[in-house]
Amino acid sequence: MRAAVLIPAFNAAATIGETLASLQEQGRSLARVSAVYVADDGSIDDTVRVARSAWRSPTPLVVYAHDANVGERANVNRAVTRFGHAVDWMCLLHADDVAKPAWLATILEAIESSACHVASICCSWDNLHSDGRVAIGEDDLARPIECIPGGPSSVRQTLLDGCWWHASGCAIRMSAFDQIGPFDPSLPQLGDWDWLLRCLAARWTVAYIPRTLILYRLSPNGVGSLSLQADRDISEGLRLIRTYRAFLTRDDMLRLHATRAVFALRRAARGLARRRWQRVARALATTGQVIANAAAEVGLSSGSDGAADHTHRRFQ
Repeated sequence: MRAAVLIPAFNAAATIGETLASLQEQGRSLARVSAVYVADDGSIDDTVRVARSAWRSPTPLVVYAHDANVGERANVNRAVTRFGHAVDWMCLLHADDVAKPAWLATILEAIESSACHVASICCSWDNLHSDGRVAIGEDDLARPIECIPGGPSSVRQTLLDGCWWHASGCAIRMSAFDQIGPFDPSLPQLGDWDWLLRCLAARWTVAYIPRTLILYRLSPNGVGSLSLQADRDISEGLRLIRTYRAFLTRDDMLRLHATRAVFALRRAARGLARRRWQRVARALATTGQVIANAAAEVGLSSGSDGAADHTHRRFQ
């Protein structure tokens, strides 16, 4: 089993030192990975210098320094192509997240005990707010690892529940990644969800560890926050609904569209309360997009598989 850690980074000089320090506090587990890779996505700050100066471990640190900025999803894909056949499992950690001391040992233990049909191993996480507050995720030492098998029912349930798989903190089997395909660069907000759905649709299994093994840093200027301001989560969500409508019933389609319409209207109401007229206009336009999509798609949905026979929690 050849495992490596991959850290995609862009303008992460302020955080990557702490991320790498948390890796160097993983004890003997760090010696069990072949290397730690930092894939820099054309940063214009000191990300590369800070990363190199922060590393003290005998485990090799390999820095892929790129001039072109291609976005997080394409940056990960680009790094994977450089691995070639030298890596069996990729452990992902974002350059602004912090690994708890048990992260790597727990992930590697799960890798070693996983069946050949397991494509990925993920865990729960705590949300680290910009003011230092920490929102605790699911951390249940008594609960065993849950394996979610691929298939139509799991695809449907994941569409209804939302993305319970988090790329940062997860491990991905490289042979599964080759079959399922890379992350979609055109989905900066919901690329994790898209990859998970493709994984389950291809009948791979995902293992979930019900422990908070990383601190996920929430930033008001992060990709997620900026995408929410542009309602990308809703527009990308509509795209996923269209892509996977064969797994959904008519009632499922109505429910998913209604949920997104409510999200958009709430954003319009908040914009109105703050007199942010451009935000109001954008949210109302998004509401119209949801309604138009519902009118076009609900009539096309035949509902293929009825109720899901496997249920699991939404961890996000």
